[in-house]
Amino acid sequence: MNIISSTYSSKNDIHSAFYRLKNLVNQTPFPSAEDRQYCLARLQVALMDHETALLDALQKDFGQRAHEESRLIELVPLLSEIKHAKRHLVKWMKPSKRNVHISTLPASAKVFYQPKGVVGVISPWNYPVLLSLGPLVGALAAGNKVMMKLSEFCPETNRVLRDIVTQALGERWVEVVEGDAEIANEFSLLPFDHLLFTGSTSVGHIIMRNAAENLTPITLELGGKSPLLVAPSADLRDTAKKLVFGKALNAGQTCVAPDYIMCHSEQKQTLIEYIQQELAAYYPDGVLSPDYTSLINSRQLDLLKGYLDEARAAGVVCDNLMPQGPEESAGKLALHVLHQPDDDLSVMQDEIFGPLLPILTYSEISEALSYIQQRPRPLAMYLFTQQNDDQRRCEENIASGSLVINHTLVQVAQADLPFGGIGASGMGAYHAEEGFHTFSHSKSILCKRGPNVLALLRPPYGRRIHRLVAKYWQWL
Repeated sequence: MNIISSTYSSKNDIHSAFYRLKNLVNQTPFPSAEDRQYCLARLQVALMDHETALLDALQKDFGQRAHEESRLIELVPLLSEIKHAKRHLVKWMKPSKRNVHISTLPASAKVFYQPKGVVGVISPWNYPVLLSLGPLVGALAAGNKVMMKLSEFCPETNRVLRDIVTQALGERWVEVVEGDAEIANEFSLLPFDHLLFTGSTSVGHIIMRNAAENLTPITLELGGKSPLLVAPSADLRDTAKKLVFGKALNAGQTCVAPDYIMCHSEQKQTLIEYIQQELAAYYPDGVLSPDYTSLINSRQLDLLKGYLDEARAAGVVCDNLMPQGPEESAGKLALHVLHQPDDDLSVMQDEIFGPLLPILTYSEISEALSYIQQRPRPLAMYLFTQQNDDQRRCEENIASGSLVINHTLVQVAQADLPFGGIGASGMGAYHAEEGFHTFSHSKSILCKRGPNVLALLRPPYGRRIHRLVAKYWQWL
């Protein structure tokens, strides 16, 4: 098997790689279930073969990221997704039978799931393994060829990812692209048969405009400000445990991390105390703890410190909840709670993507629900409650990519649940069967046999058969 030996990083290279894959699609437009299963199995083996190399590379790119954390948040859910796709692929590929109108009988109808062709994937830096290979799983399961644009902020991880793709898939399935924002822009202008982008809302606008040049169908995973609502009935100690898990993991650099808290005014102080206790148990030396992840680079650190400076200048009290160590060290920033920041502050306008946690209070839960409703739709909403009615109100009245009751982040690792945003947090979904359908064209097929009943209705009109249809048309 020939393998990929180069990384495409110029305009001409990118175009050549795309049209090479396009030609391969034309040669084999419908890969068999066996071919797709083989690709997924090879990807699974290559991923396990490179586990140590991946964990070491992630550690280097982030500066500090515990191997156990990387395995938990990147490799475990990815392997689960591969295994789920392998297990269910034949069922997903099976055409679905549909009914035909009585006037068309005798005939049969079905929906046939056809590969779209060449799928583009633009992945971010915060989960460089899961968010590049995860979409690859769905695209391969659907029988597509794939071009991957990896983040330039993770060069060590990219080298290993390239080795994994090379070992598993060779040159007939995937091309790997690296480069800066200019390369990403050129990449998104290619006439893909589908394009998936994971990243910020601001860049999502650019990607969507570029895709529109070729009428490329697109899936956007954008994030946004995911609220965590604490109902009056919530178990505050359990809430704090789950909140710290979701916010401290990867130092908050997660698109579905809780972005801000809303709790009853009487719960606030107790909840903060429990959060601080949990943080001390997780990270006994504060930011000096080796298990506390660094921010990806100085640019991200400066951005978060800018949010803090702006909030403090506006009179917002910002408390360091990890006082066991310094507030900042070696690219790490302690988790801070920001008390009642105004909506016009940057920390309440932008997706935070780091260890800052605004906390807002309400008197009645209806106030909190109204507040969330009036803001851009989030990628995730977290509700902590012991009351079924609270869950029902959120299910029916709050539009969000996902709703998680009494936990955080775990929805991303559910192989049988779709993942995707709504409104400002994105469009479309992947993972599970929904991911297979995202990367497939649902082609309707109607097969007519026997006599043509509709021929009875041909002109000239006004005959008895037409008068009968006019009288009884609702039966047809």
